[in-house]
Amino acid sequence: MSRMSGINMFEVGVIGAGKIGSGIVKGLVEKNAFKGENIILSDVSESILNPIKSRYGIMTSQDNKEVFSSSKAIVLAVKPNLVAPILENVRYINLKEKLIISVAAGVPIKFIESMARETPVIRVMPNISLSIGYSPSCYSVGKHVTRKNEEDFKRIFGSLGSVIKVDEKQMDAVTGLSGSGPAYVFLFLKALTEGGVEAGLKEDVSKKLAIETLYGASLMAKETEKEFDELISMVKTPGGTTEKGLIELENHSFDKGVIEAVKKATERSKELGEVYGKC
Repeated sequence: MSRMSGINMFEVGVIGAGKIGSGIVKGLVEKNAFKGENIILSDVSESILNPIKSRYGIMTSQDNKEVFSSSKAIVLAVKPNLVAPILENVRYINLKEKLIISVAAGVPIKFIESMARETPVIRVMPNISLSIGYSPSCYSVGKHVTRKNEEDFKRIFGSLGSVIKVDEKQMDAVTGLSGSGPAYVFLFLKALTEGGVEAGLKEDVSKKLAIETLYGASLMAKETEKEFDELISMVKTPGGTTEKGLIELENHSFDKGVIEAVKKATERSKELGEVYGKC
C-alpha cells in the first residue's frame, strides 16, 4: 500500500502485532466492531503479519509511518522502550487531527504529548482477555482529548470489554491488578487442576471443573454484587470440606501472596514510568 499522508483511510491503526496488538485486531473484527478493511496493523515481522492479514482481512505494513499517516486512531501496542523511537520517527507527520491510544505500561501521557504536540492522547490498560471481548480497560485522557476523541476510544475498547475512566495516578495499580491479573488467575487454575488430579480426577475432567468453577464463581460475584466474605460464607460450613480447604490456603498465605503479587507488579509499572517521569 502506498502511503497517503494526511488522508485517514483507516478507522484504526495498530502499532505492534504482539499479544495485545493482535488481540485488539482479533477482538475488533470478531465482535464486528470494525470491518477488517478499516484496520491497519504494523510490525517489523512480515511472517507475523501475514497470518493475521489472511485471517481477518486487514491491511498490514512494516512501516509505522504508513499507519500514522493513514489512520484516524493509532493504538501503540508496543513495549514501553519502543514508544520514544516510534514517535521520533513520525515527528514530521501532522497528528493534531488524530488520536493516539497508548497501551504501553508505565509511559505517562505527558511524555507522549511532549513528542506528539497538540495531539489527543489516551492511555489505556487492558488485559489479554480483550481478544475475546472480555477485558476491563481502564483509561486516562490527555489535555487535548475532546468528547469526540473519547467517544472514538470507547467505540474501539468498549467493543473489547468494559471501559473505566480513572485518574492517571491509578494506572500503575490498574496494571498490577487487571493488566497482570489474568496470569495470576491462570496460575490458580493450574494449581486447582493439579489439586484435582492429585485427589484422583483425570486431568481433562479436573481442568474442566476448575475452569467452570472459576467462571461460575466470578459470574456469581458480578451478578449478586455480594461482599466476598458473604459469598465465602455461603459455601463454607463449620467443620465442612470448604473450611478445611480454606484453612490450608490460609496456612500457605494464599491471600497474602496474591496481595503481594499485585503490589510488586504495581511497583514494576512505576519503575518503568520513572524513565519518563521528568518529562
